[in-house]
Amino acid sequence: MRALPVPQDVVDLLVTAILISSTDITQSPARVPIIAPGRSPAAVLADADRLGQQLWDENYASVSFANRCHLPAPRYEWRPVAEFMGDRVDIEQILQIERSRLYMEEVSCHHAGWDDSEANRQLSRLEQSIEARLYFHPREASPQEPGVVEYVGLSRAVDEWTREIGFRSSLTVAAAAKALDVGDR
Repeated sequence: MRALPVPQDVVDLLVTAILISSTDITQSPARVPIIAPGRSPAAVLADADRLGQQLWDENYASVSFANRCHLPAPRYEWRPVAEFMGDRVDIEQILQIERSRLYMEEVSCHHAGWDDSEANRQLSRLEQSIEARLYFHPREASPQEPGVVEYVGLSRAVDEWTREIGFRSSLTVAAAAKALDVGDR
């Protein structure tokens, strides 16, 4: 049983992903707009702060339960993950979102209130969105977890994502050509 406090960057990643996610496979891998028509930016920020606080509260409740102490969650203020504000979310980013989602679930589920929590429901909805996006993505036996089948490339993602770590680049012909051009200089 791992019950660890999740860093804010991971919560920011998940909140941003939840806000842009859709289970509509026809949008794959495009994103939905964060500010929908008729919603004010202030309302979106308030919802993001509330969602992030719920995730952190559940995470810290699990840590508190596992350590038999009371460890209050810090106050959460959403810091959007800028890489998701563009036109597309690529496969490597989706794999990182999935790794972070799995990690948040793993370290937050160790208390009685988890199953019925809004945080759990939001992560389940994100899981459905990820499954829609990766519907045709190949799967493989996990190199770290015997008997587990996971998306190809998931093992390259990290549990505790940070902005400093960033995202792996998708290896495409264009990316490879760009890397070769940079290397020649």
